[in-house]
Amino acid sequence: MIRFLFLLFTITSFSQSHTITGVVSDSLNIPLESANIIAKPLQENAQLKFAIADNKGRYRLELDQNVKYEVTASYIGFLEQVLIIEPNSSITTHNFKLKATGQNLKEIIIKHEYKPIVVKKDTLTYDIKAFANGNERKMKEVLEKLPGVEVDKKGNVTVQGKKVTKMLVEGKSFFGGGSKLAVENIPADALDKIEVIDHFNEVGFMKQVSDSEDLAMNVKLKEDKKKFVFGDLEAGIGNKEYNLAHAGLFYYSPKTNVSFIGDRNNIGRSTFTFEDLMRFDGGVSSFLTGRKSLTNLYSFTNDNTDVVQNKSQFGALNFSIDASPKLSVSGYGIFSKIFMASKMESTNEYLQNNSVAFENKLQNNDDKSVLGIGNIKLDYSPSKEEKWYYNAQYQSSTNDVINTINSITNLGTNTFETISNADNVGVKQYIEWHKSYNNRHTTTFVVNQAYESNMPENLWFTDQPFLAGLIPLQPDATYSIAQIKKVKNNSVDGLFKHYWIINNFNHLYSVIGNNFGYSNFETSEKQLLTNGSVNDFSNAGFGNDVNYNLNDAYIGLEYKFKIGKWTNKPGLYFHWYHLKTEQIDSDFTVSKTLFQPQWNSDYEFNKSETLNFAYRLVNDFPEANQLANRFTLQSYNSVYKGNALLENERYHSANLRYSKMNMYRGIILNAMASFNKKVRTTRNEIVLDGINQYNTPILTDNPETNYRISGYLSKRIYRFNLKLDTNLSWFNYVQTLNDVTTTNDRNNQNIGVTLKTAYKKWPDFSIGYTKGYSQFKGLTVSNYQSDEFNSDFETTFLKHWIFKAEYQYLKNTNDSNQSNYFELANTSLRYQKKNSPFGFEFTINNLFDLKAKNNYSFSDFMISEQQTFILPRVFLFSISYKL
Repeated sequence: MIRFLFLLFTITSFSQSHTITGVVSDSLNIPLESANIIAKPLQENAQLKFAIADNKGRYRLELDQNVKYEVTASYIGFLEQVLIIEPNSSITTHNFKLKATGQNLKEIIIKHEYKPIVVKKDTLTYDIKAFANGNERKMKEVLEKLPGVEVDKKGNVTVQGKKVTKMLVEGKSFFGGGSKLAVENIPADALDKIEVIDHFNEVGFMKQVSDSEDLAMNVKLKEDKKKFVFGDLEAGIGNKEYNLAHAGLFYYSPKTNVSFIGDRNNIGRSTFTFEDLMRFDGGVSSFLTGRKSLTNLYSFTNDNTDVVQNKSQFGALNFSIDASPKLSVSGYGIFSKIFMASKMESTNEYLQNNSVAFENKLQNNDDKSVLGIGNIKLDYSPSKEEKWYYNAQYQSSTNDVINTINSITNLGTNTFETISNADNVGVKQYIEWHKSYNNRHTTTFVVNQAYESNMPENLWFTDQPFLAGLIPLQPDATYSIAQIKKVKNNSVDGLFKHYWIINNFNHLYSVIGNNFGYSNFETSEKQLLTNGSVNDFSNAGFGNDVNYNLNDAYIGLEYKFKIGKWTNKPGLYFHWYHLKTEQIDSDFTVSKTLFQPQWNSDYEFNKSETLNFAYRLVNDFPEANQLANRFTLQSYNSVYKGNALLENERYHSANLRYSKMNMYRGIILNAMASFNKKVRTTRNEIVLDGINQYNTPILTDNPETNYRISGYLSKRIYRFNLKLDTNLSWFNYVQTLNDVTTTNDRNNQNIGVTLKTAYKKWPDFSIGYTKGYSQFKGLTVSNYQSDEFNSDFETTFLKHWIFKAEYQYLKNTNDSNQSNYFELANTSLRYQKKNSPFGFEFTINNLFDLKAKNNYSFSDFMISEQQTFILPRVFLFSISYKL
């Protein structure tokens, strides 16, 4: 029987309650959408209750029996109305009719000690006192108790189904605006209020015209946490030399804010996510997008226990100083050092037109990565109508990898050792200027400059010849191949945009800009012979030296108009592209004038129900490495050659999003459908000989289509939340393999259901099941299925003890009905008195001492079964101290 039975629990008693429903309207019986209904208990040891009216003015209150309540209904610009509910009252329905005050109030004022939720235009404010019970340790645990707020295991926060994209503390950006560092480090007892701001824009006078889709979360701190250092320290030690040390220290005052986060552990726990790191790696104005980073920083992020060893050191400092009423200076510094050792075994089936090659592969990696980032930002406001920003960032990283591969095929056995070293440096800066001339005219000017240098060096060692016919090896006792790559990118982008508000229903925006990018791409491969001589591969078509210039000058016009509840913004951009490459064997120049239309449309049924549509036509030009027309060695079984004659891809992109929240019915619904179609496509042609691959990109008119439907529905049923979610995708494309062209279909479907308790007096418990299907149809037909169970449990007992457990079971089944599975569980027991600064915790990771995870996968030409070895069972005892 599946081991998740150890998490099952029994709820033996249910508190009695009764429900009151009704409608909040004005004196003309017009429903007051988003009215606040607050039920304040008039006796001790009872919880405050609240509700928000839906678009029809309906509300629902779940009140405890045997408790006397004062129920208040309030709405902007109306006098509040009070209803007294006696203990064991028989009242089940009550309608509130509010009278207008005749004044335009700026916000809802509730004359009580608690203000659990305040709605003000695009801002939703939660008062933490109404939701937290005092046993929470970190901000994440508080957020999970707020209605409509969810936090996933990676630290991503969503509110009413929309993802938080900017995290602020006291109105200041917190470590670049990422959420994981905030939710996992800010102490719960420091929180006073949480503000959720939709359509967020740092520049107040730009909000009306910016059409920002950002959702910001602003943390308001308790007064006693200001002007004092607060936070916590933690240290832990476990079996087999496993250990943990963590510090989160914060200082906030009206003019100076400083935060420090430090972490050192070898249990596979990462302090920040890949999305957070992309913010740190950015250094680019939000008005200019599309530039790709040279460096792959994924190894610095996400919890990674899918390794046999993981040692991590992390330090981050964030500061903000108000130097004067008009100037503030902020910035952050990041340091991360990670050592990982991984091990993977795989069985690969290479599909070819007339034969099949099999490979058993054992791969070991030792990876050492060091990253340093420094960022500073100046915010200058000479007046209320003008704003300047200057941002500069320096980034440096090194990656040292030792990779060993033992490849066993029907032709023999080869062992490859690869030593890779990469040094990366980047400097990025931008300046922004925003000016509001009057109520009708606003302008924005942005200049962005970036420089990146990447120099990876690779050494391959083996005792057998490899890639026969693809690389010019000379016979030798052992084989050593040295490769050096040098990639440098420099870009300067500029934009000027004018916003003209013709009237409340018509806006006209004009844009002029230029994006310039220069790249130099160099490669060289050589065989280092045992007699000391060198076999240079350049005589056999290897070795690239490409100078790449791409200039994109454009003008655009956007017209925004509103008809009732329907807002539209069509746009037309006129681009002049000029691409020029110079390389060893040829030079190539192409100039194009292209129109790129776009359309955004929003329909607001009511404040809690919206429909959004977006479309754009995109032209994407190749990068320097894709145009390099000489060979490049990629791996022990792969050689790549670019195509100097590549031009732009062209694709249509459209997506439709529907969102609805109804607290009266306890429903949150979010659904999205997207469609992408490439009408000019760059795809690699593949020549496969056994396990050896030769790839080169070609541009064709073969269409590629990608459909995706995703969404979730959450419904409150009694004191539970039932959540249904789905993710469906269909990808159709054309692939050429060994001169034979086939039409491929790659489809995936995942459907899941989760049941979670939603009552403060019960333990937090959730159980979920997800069914997954994957299909591939091309050279062969492959089908895979997965069954995944997840369960989480948390309970507080004897006032000061907190027990947590999480469980995962995953089963994979291939089209031959062969299955593999794994079970993974973690658990912890924590003790901390409410007013004590000390906390004690005992944690067990990988409770069942699982050795490896199993999985199936497929690509255009390969079916693979993988076994990834993971960290063993870890016992950890830790002590924390709260400042």
